[in-house]
Amino acid sequence: MAIRTTKRVETLLSNKTINKASNDYRAYLRAFPPHEPLLAGQQYKFGKAEATRLAAAITDKYSPATQKRVLKEIHARSSTNAMRLGTVALTRDAAAELNRLAKQLGMDLKFTSGQPRPIHPVG
Repeated sequence: MAIRTTKRVETLLSNKTINKASNDYRAYLRAFPPHEPLLAGQQYKFGKAEATRLAAAITDKYSPATQKRVLKEIHARSSTNAMRLGTVALTRDAAAELNRLAKQLGMDLKFTSGQPRPIHPVG
């Protein structure tokens, strides 16, 4: 169940109709040709418009039980700096929008704003 939820969250966060990729942060390690640079850190940044589209996509696509699991994982990603999952940074308005969705679903989650960027390793 967790694997499918993780895949659903990754699909939602990286969806180009929901998330404006130019706001996102990615840190790459230096690589020498012919190798591709390795992704070392990533952060999805959501403003109010993106959070509104994200909330609409969650409520339209998934059943109520799945909506709760997806929202719980997005909350965990916005509350931690786990680089393997890709963190989520929220603006104040985006946090309010996701708090509204959590209240609508009857969940006791508190989204906050102002997440720091992941640490960029020296390389």
